[in-house]
Amino acid sequence: MNKKRLALSAAFAAVITGGAGSVVAARAQDAEPPFINVGSYAIAIPLGDTHNFVPNLSWFGANWEGQWRYKPKTSVGVSLGLQDFFDQTRGTTVFSSGAVTGQQSRELLLGTVMGIGRYYPGPTLGRGPYFGLGAGGQFAQQYYQLGVTNPIGRSAFHFAVAPEVGVITPVMEGLDAVFTLRFTATTSAGNYLGGGARSFKFITLGFGMAEF
Repeated sequence: MNKKRLALSAAFAAVITGGAGSVVAARAQDAEPPFINVGSYAIAIPLGDTHNFVPNLSWFGANWEGQWRYKPKTSVGVSLGLQDFFDQTRGTTVFSSGAVTGQQSRELLLGTVMGIGRYYPGPTLGRGPYFGLGAGGQFAQQYYQLGVTNPIGRSAFHFAVAPEVGVITPVMEGLDAVFTLRFTATTSAGNYLGGGARSFKFITLGFGMAEF
């Protein structure tokens, strides 16, 4: 009889322990954010054709991201970005059709829409360092103005990819700081000023906040 009671007690303890373990695991899983809302300010360094048209650093950029938990260490989502490159100079510029002299304004507005995936190697999804990759489209709008003449514009759509690394660190309850380094590359497309297709590449340094 005692042996039976001991066996039943052990079985009951195992059920209780297993149930408690399941509750703890469920709570730990629920503690991880199902959705992360990220807004950030972006500084961009022009590369390639972007640098050839506007060599200046871009101080006017913004990004928004929405991420959903996919697996314990990965998330998927969408990213919207806007970056504005601007330069104003005086002098002579040589084009394929001839040279122009005077005050010149150049502006390149780049908008991207991408699907993103991120991997968080740390113990908590949405916290610590991460590695990511985005893929989607970029719309490029190019403007050029000489003196007081009407500006000339060119635009095209490009396929874009953007590998990135970053880190998310807590600031207060439900709000974290986000630091991102991203390289955006595009396919060559369009018929831009100077003739022919272009590929507008740039490196972005992002500083933002994540809301859970």
